[in-house]
Amino acid sequence: MIPYVGFSQNYKESDSLLIEYDEIKRFSAGIKFGFPYMAVVGAQYTLPFFNNHFAPYFDYSQYSYKKSEEDAEFRFSEFGLSYFFKEISNGIYIGLSSSNLNYEVNFFNIDLENGSKGSGRGKVDMRTTNFRFGLKTGGSFYLRIEIGYGLGNIPNIVIYEAIDDSNSSYSETRSKMIPEIKGISESDMFIGNIGFGVSF
Repeated sequence: MIPYVGFSQNYKESDSLLIEYDEIKRFSAGIKFGFPYMAVVGAQYTLPFFNNHFAPYFDYSQYSYKKSEEDAEFRFSEFGLSYFFKEISNGIYIGLSSSNLNYEVNFFNIDLENGSKGSGRGKVDMRTTNFRFGLKTGGSFYLRIEIGYGLGNIPNIVIYEAIDDSNSSYSETRSKMIPEIKGISESDMFIGNIGFGVSF
């Protein structure tokens, strides 16, 4: 009888742990709005070890614009790791990440010093290391609020070669200010957003 009772108790405890383990929603996907991007889509996965505290994530955003003499695109990507103070992949968390805001632009109808028209292409990578503090609700549908701060070398101009459209052997080095991005300066970046999505 004693071995039988012991087996029955172990079974119940094990079964309870399995139920709790299965209730954890490990994968989340959603969208966030705020700074420094207007909108970003992201995904997060809670690791099944370290008591479910750690969750790597990836965010991505893309925005393009066209003017009479410019055709440009911003791309934002971020890899990071969040630490949830609870063990169920929601609640208060902190995060550490590395991000890159890439700016690529094509210039047209550039007035060159030789009197001709030219064109050119420039590219800048604005890389930062970021710290985040956030709150994520539980359930199948979640709400997320984040604030944070990033440090890095963030250029505010793009330097490019303007090539003569009629004579490719002639070029001039030009520079132009990058369009202002709210929350970003030459050395740091403010992060603030609100988002929602699904977990399963």
